[in-house]
Amino acid sequence: MLQSNTMRFGTDGFIFMRKSLLTAKQPLDTTGNTSVEGFTVEGVQPSGTMRRFVFKVDDKLYKFAGTSVVEYTGKGEFDDIIDNGNTAEEVAAVKDIPEWLDKKIYPIIALRAPGDATILPTAKLTLNVRNTVDTYEQVTESAEIELAAAGGDSPRIVDVTSDTTCTGQGSVDIQIRTKVDDDWSEYMPISAAKDKDAKIVQFKITYRVTSLGGTDSAKVNTIVIRSTMGAAAVAGEVAELYSIITNYDHTLGTCAVSIRHDPLIDSRIGAFVNFMKPTKKRKLLQLGVASGTIEQFILGVDGVKDTGVDQSTIQLFANGKPLLDFSYNTEVSEITVNTTAGAAITASYEYGHESEQWRTMALEVDKQPYDDGTYLTRFFYTLPDDEINNQSVSNVRIQIYRPTGHVTAESLGVATGKVQMFALQHAAKEETIECNAEFSYDPDSQIITCIAPKDTEIVCSYDWVGENPTIRQWTAGWSPAV
Repeated sequence: MLQSNTMRFGTDGFIFMRKSLLTAKQPLDTTGNTSVEGFTVEGVQPSGTMRRFVFKVDDKLYKFAGTSVVEYTGKGEFDDIIDNGNTAEEVAAVKDIPEWLDKKIYPIIALRAPGDATILPTAKLTLNVRNTVDTYEQVTESAEIELAAAGGDSPRIVDVTSDTTCTGQGSVDIQIRTKVDDDWSEYMPISAAKDKDAKIVQFKITYRVTSLGGTDSAKVNTIVIRSTMGAAAVAGEVAELYSIITNYDHTLGTCAVSIRHDPLIDSRIGAFVNFMKPTKKRKLLQLGVASGTIEQFILGVDGVKDTGVDQSTIQLFANGKPLLDFSYNTEVSEITVNTTAGAAITASYEYGHESEQWRTMALEVDKQPYDDGTYLTRFFYTLPDDEINNQSVSNVRIQIYRPTGHVTAESLGVATGKVQMFALQHAAKEETIECNAEFSYDPDSQIITCIAPKDTEIVCSYDWVGENPTIRQWTAGWSPAV
């Protein structure tokens, strides 16, 4: 039996460690090269610190065994990587990695240092590749293209797609830059422009071939950019509206949603409801004592991390005073602070936030017209009795669908030899219309104006997309479970 309490009298000791797990968000891409010649490892590893490396390729983890690539059998978490990953020397010793040619490589780096370390370990990886094939390159820029907008709203890019034709070893790389006010963004891949605001765009196209003799070619057929007319218009195939998550303090059982909207042409509306239990709360939970350096604290009790932490509710205090300079990672339930040594760190937050489970609401009333020309669509949902379990928190989601389709050889009628007008069945995309007559198209009225030799059957093929739906107002109501 101990005769004294070593913890009470400070005769025991603690060892604090600093640790970090870094995962690359952008890969090291070896596409188009002829050999992968290993890594150059830079940075420092002071005495008493550790650096370990593994790599993710094709959604699997790998390491090096000597000069060979082997699958990494650990879970990819900090503790197993710091124990079993490659050292910097082992990584630098590998000079040929043919298995990773034409692959995307994501390095994962684990760093560890004692809590009192004055110099922390650092790491920088450079991938060495070689291309022994001659490449000819031409770079062109498009004109500056202004996107249509409604009023003073900034258009928002829905997506950018391209169609290219390449033969042999030819390739095309298309990038885009955007301008809202006075400054241009940097050029970026066209996929990265999705959901960005832009009043003006410009494309940079890079053509590459390995031979000028005609065996290689690279051509851009089309670049299509879809955008909204501003904040109010919907240009994508699906738009969603969410209500605020609210705690009604009573167990809920039924929800109804009513939507007033303009007539729907090819488009439709759906509604979903989510029921959840209320979150739990921590009030001034003691996390630990600051060391005066950057460090992490667990959001939880007795080393057990709380799950479902609501990041918007996190409040930190140092010796009872609000601490505003901190960062958090709710995925692992940790906060990172750097404040005065000896300060007691406490936190208040909500946790146990459940994942949303969207339930499809049944259509109850469909498009009943009103005197002002608007229509009503109403949805209804009741929780099954065996699933009612103190769900007092709820919100709804409204989905607006703009379906797309293709019409092949729609028969419009027989030509009279004079100008004729036909209304298409759907709202055609003007640039996709193929017709065996001279024609013009008005997208607002869906009317195509044609002229063809007498007695010719006029046929038309085109892609179409549902009209932009307009919601005038919507309401949602809940009633308690019986």
